[in-house]
Amino acid sequence: MSRFSSTQRNMARLLITMMVLIGFTHSTAQAAFVSTGQIVDQQLLSHDRQQLISRLSEPQAVETMTRMGVDPAVVQSRVDSMTAEELTAFNQQVEDMQAGGSSVVGVVILVFVVLVVLDLLGTTNIFPAIKPINTD
Repeated sequence: MSRFSSTQRNMARLLITMMVLIGFTHSTAQAAFVSTGQIVDQQLLSHDRQQLISRLSEPQAVETMTRMGVDPAVVQSRVDSMTAEELTAFNQQVEDMQAGGSSVVGVVILVFVVLVVLDLLGTTNIFPAIKPINTD
């Protein structure tokens, strides 16, 4: 006589099958070395982005952008999509302007000029009245 009933054998087969299937489908974790330079670059990028966003979030900057017909949310999304090089260059220009005695209005005007140039190149369509330059 068998020690296990047919129900127990069927349950054992089902559990074995499930364990084998789960074993084949699990994902493996992969580790990689991250250099200190990469971490510092990520932190600098995050800092540059936050610095620019905080400058553009000041009440005077928001008021100036609104007066010029630029939606601050669009500017926020543009800043979020900037690359590290663009952020670094932009923040450097802003710091140079501030060193010369400029205020937040200068930053807003710089953003406005960048948006107009992007509209002229056809990259964005923030100002519908501006027709893109035909590069054909």
